[in-house]
Amino acid sequence: MSSKQSSGTGTNRLALVLVGVALVAFVGVVAVLSAGEGADLPSLDEYAGTVEVDGAPIPVPYPDEPTAPDAAVGLPAPTVTVQDLDDTPVTVGDTGRAQVLVFLAHWCPVCDQELPTLRDVVDAGGVPDGVDLVLVTTGLDPGRPNWPPQQWLADAGLGEVTTVRDDADDTLMRTFGLRAYPAWAVVGADGTVLARRQGLLNTVAVAQLFDTAAAS
Repeated sequence: MSSKQSSGTGTNRLALVLVGVALVAFVGVVAVLSAGEGADLPSLDEYAGTVEVDGAPIPVPYPDEPTAPDAAVGLPAPTVTVQDLDDTPVTVGDTGRAQVLVFLAHWCPVCDQELPTLRDVVDAGGVPDGVDLVLVTTGLDPGRPNWPPQQWLADAGLGEVTTVRDDADDTLMRTFGLRAYPAWAVVGADGTVLARRQGLLNTVAVAQLFDTAAAS
């Protein structure tokens, strides 16, 4: 082997060593930054609420066919105690006031599409007098986008809206017989179920749910 070849080989080895050192340093920096980003995020157990159900859950699931009659309409709604984002107890269901409940999963792209529609309806006429709008964060998963959901919901521009936390098993959502995100439940002032919906709704459909609640 000539001295020129030996020198070239040595230079290549040095370059590979330097690249390796730089790569290790970069990976270390990324690891530190990643650890810092997630260090203050709550775990599922820390974020999830406690759901206490008083009364029978809705005994029938939402129909598989969207145009099929919903057998839950007219049934008594359960009374459920959950917590808002500040751990204050909130009652949903049979409360003596009409409620529109919106069940949203933070990682669900369809829920992400629904939020601007809900905002537009609220901005257009506000929540009707005598009706409570309640957002329910459900489908909780720390490993998926927009965790925890507070900032995601704040960015939706809905203003001050009561927001409650389902538990890790989606108990609140299942208590209303709902299985897909987003989902809606309207409970009348008399404590009966007035409507349920699953899937993406347009502005007309959302406004109709508020009108249904206001008419109760």
